[in-house]
Amino acid sequence: MQSSRRAFLFGRRLPRTPWDMFRQRLARAAHGPLEELDAAPPGRARLRPARPEDVRHARALCVEYGVALVLAGTDASGTPAGRAVLEVDPSALTELAPGPRAGQWRAQPGCRAADLAAAGLPQFAQAPPAQTLAGWLAGAGAWPPGGTAVSGLVGIDLLLSDGTAETLGPFGQDDVQPLRSAAVQRLVPALFQLAGSADAAACRAHAAWPCRYRLDALAPEPPAGVNLAQLLLGHGGTLAWVEGALLAPGQAAGAVAAAPAPPPGVAAAAHRLAMRVQDAFDPQGLYAP
Repeated sequence: MQSSRRAFLFGRRLPRTPWDMFRQRLARAAHGPLEELDAAPPGRARLRPARPEDVRHARALCVEYGVALVLAGTDASGTPAGRAVLEVDPSALTELAPGPRAGQWRAQPGCRAADLAAAGLPQFAQAPPAQTLAGWLAGAGAWPPGGTAVSGLVGIDLLLSDGTAETLGPFGQDDVQPLRSAAVQRLVPALFQLAGSADAAACRAHAAWPCRYRLDALAPEPPAGVNLAQLLLGHGGTLAWVEGALLAPGQAAGAVAAAPAPPPGVAAAAHRLAMRVQDAFDPQGLYAP
């Protein structure tokens, strides 16, 4: 049937929106289910990936269509008005395997706190049993300044906004895995420069670390060594997508509510520092602020 005759008989289809095209392409590429949460513009959906590759496909499509990618369960209120959002729920990514050393575990982002605690990782014992590893890493933890080593986070596998997949962990004399990507080789010097800034010094002098991102992990209290992975503690899902982590037995963080509020000058320094860290990790703004 000729297209003009088909259009006469059945009517012309309205042009598909970019949001419709985004959802259709993601549904075809992903093995996990995709649920539309809000069809009204700009659109909101949730992906429950069945494999890490699902998130990699989602990242590429989010960049192409200007969609924010957020960790499900985190606060996406900072997403600019008029921007579509894809929530990613990692709860089906639950692989847990022994790590390279006794007591260590490699965990995917959907592993539950209850299972991690049962595996011998006491830092998860006080977390909500159903909380995912990704959610635990995203949440703020009140480890003292320079004391992130007791979190037990040894290494972290990240998917950056430009598609770079990299593992962050011990740095310097304790480094056993060199940085592979050019993107992270550029990122790390910028982070150390920020860690040596006046704003970072103001944050370090406060009784409780006030900045969202743990730059103090780059200047830990001895005898702990520098560990780039621990910068992600409390990141809220706004720096990168966590594909997995290497964990060792650690200590639970103190209650955030018990931490004293910083004075205005320190709070301003913490805010400036957080914005600069976020810009360094995610200049495209893929992972919603």
